[in-house]
Amino acid sequence: MDYDSGKLGRIRDRFYSMGFGNTSIFPIWLKNGSTVFAKLEYFNKFGSVKDRAAFFMVNWELENHSGNTNKIFVEGTSGNTGIAIGNICREMGIKSRILIPPGTFPETVEKLRESGAEIEFTDEEKTSTSTEKAIQQSIALMKEDPEQYIALHQHGNDMNWLAHVYTTGPEAEKQIGIPDYVCICMGTGGSIMGVGRYFKERSSRVKVVMGQADGETFIQGIRNYEKAKDREIIDRNIEIVDSIITVTQEQALESVRELADDHGIFVGASSGANYHCARMLAMNYPGSRILTIFPDSGVKYGNLYASTGTFTESAINELSRSALMKKSSFIA
Repeated sequence: MDYDSGKLGRIRDRFYSMGFGNTSIFPIWLKNGSTVFAKLEYFNKFGSVKDRAAFFMVNWELENHSGNTNKIFVEGTSGNTGIAIGNICREMGIKSRILIPPGTFPETVEKLRESGAEIEFTDEEKTSTSTEKAIQQSIALMKEDPEQYIALHQHGNDMNWLAHVYTTGPEAEKQIGIPDYVCICMGTGGSIMGVGRYFKERSSRVKVVMGQADGETFIQGIRNYEKAKDREIIDRNIEIVDSIITVTQEQALESVRELADDHGIFVGASSGANYHCARMLAMNYPGSRILTIFPDSGVKYGNLYASTGTFTESAINELSRSALMKKSSFIA
């Protein structure tokens, strides 16, 4: 793939000038001498790692439309990508339309509405959390009316993973140097493939370990490789993956609770999944340095945490109120 590095450089510079990125890292030291370095992506401007991909996807289109478009940016999603696209488009004076499944968490729906995007639920069972139909409908809108819509299609958009090559990877290297392992669970594949490829190109000794959901339990934002549809980004970059670790919802939520209890960090379920996989790797390789990411905070998952018994409602309220962590422990 051959992308204009000048355009990508301009997008990167715009990304930082508009207050995105440069998120802190939280180090977790284990007794066997290993360290898990978690990049705290909820310190992004609109609260998640998806700010990066959304910014690059939207701005790549602007670069190719001479900095101006009257089209509507459309995306099928159930969470952070939609929130990021809605807010970024609003700031840039662009219209956006987000298609979501009816089972999307209420807190997420509220954030989506606040973003300024037009929200449309897909016509499915009320409990459906699958984004498959939303993705298909967003692409269909563009095909039916290309003069009005641009489908960003995060699952197949190279700007998704290139955002991490141009921002997340370089930031992390400045903060901790080159790690021994990059360990991130797969969603669209943007984070693991972008950060993984960046560090693979920096040093051949870096191992890339991809986490995946077990395929039987639901973890918001995390998928199973064999069962995943729309895995274009992952398949185009799969050669950089050295091994795969599987995580269940129970393990992810246990890690969410551990991070809150032991470290004062309130994170989303995908962060718990990433931590579970990174910690497993760290325990198997004493003295190793593992880089992962915590994609978002726990503030959008109150209903999930209460219904699964992860936290009591009073604990959720307290964790949501108290700032998300002990800032003195961060690596800036």
